[in-house]
Amino acid sequence: MSDLRVAIAMWGAYAALATTLVLLAAVLAMRVRFLHRLTRERDAATFWIPLIARCAETGSTTLPPLPTKDADDFVLLWCRAMDPLQGEAQDRLRDMARQLGADKHARRMLGSRSLRHRLVATAALGHLGAQDLAANLQTEIASSPPMPSLIAARALIRINPAAGVRTALSVAARREDWPIPSVATMFKECSTELIAPALASAIRLAISRGDDPGVARLLRLHITVDAPAIRDAVRDVLAACSDTEVLSAALSALSHSGDIAHARRLLAHPEWFVRVAAARALGRLGDENDVARLTAALRDSSWWVRRRAAQALLLLPGMDASKLADIASRQTDRYAADMLRHTVAERCVT
Repeated sequence: MSDLRVAIAMWGAYAALATTLVLLAAVLAMRVRFLHRLTRERDAATFWIPLIARCAETGSTTLPPLPTKDADDFVLLWCRAMDPLQGEAQDRLRDMARQLGADKHARRMLGSRSLRHRLVATAALGHLGAQDLAANLQTEIASSPPMPSLIAARALIRINPAAGVRTALSVAARREDWPIPSVATMFKECSTELIAPALASAIRLAISRGDDPGVARLLRLHITVDAPAIRDAVRDVLAACSDTEVLSAALSALSHSGDIAHARRLLAHPEWFVRVAAARALGRLGDENDVARLTAALRDSSWWVRRRAAQALLLLPGMDASKLADIASRQTDRYAADMLRHTVAERCVT
């Protein structure tokens, strides 16, 4: 029995040693592959980045063939170069990609098992205006995880701006995993004349469906358009909706002094963050008639409301240091007086 136990222990030790050696070999192999990839990417960048820069500036003349081993790296470098460019520089880089056959390679990359390669290919074909991919991109936008769907949406906007903007707005309204800043960045490549009517239409559609979360998300995209272009839609929201998130977002989008009555009304809303948004709107659009309202808000139970009310008072037309000091001296609530003095001191420092 003791011999059997010793044999089992020895075989267990051999198995553990073999497993350790296999894992060590796997780690070393992964390390070698990683270093090889880094070397290949560095060499490709050293060779192709100067050519990409020259083509963006002057256009392609005689280009070397694109080796298969460099094709993946070239497509990535090319996409990075395309993103910040506009107009003729982008057109010259499109000509370069087609001349090198990078467009065909990007299509092959779409079938790769690597998610990274598929995302790069989607971005590249979007830059190249691959119209035949529009239907597939629509499906991917609706059903893929956040990153692939956002890249697909950006590609569709580049291929067909009107259809892409409509689709992106529709999906952005219902996909909470789409960060609003990412959507806003996507729209920077489009003119406000294209986005504004589509955004106003999407907001009204969300209102008609009773989709309050969607309305709130869409309203936060007001930063992508000229404010007057969606004024009517914002007023419709303030008149028809009672959801607190929607009201807060609509107040942030309020841009015309003729609509100030909504901010004045909502400064007394039961929810503190709606009162915060109302105070900020009064700071942007208010006048001397709002001094009393904002002074009263300095005594609000919420610190944030008091803070925004003090900041709003500083922004009102005709308000100066002496008037603010007078308002502070007349406060019977020490928290209100302290908030106003603190905010004035901050303003003087900055």
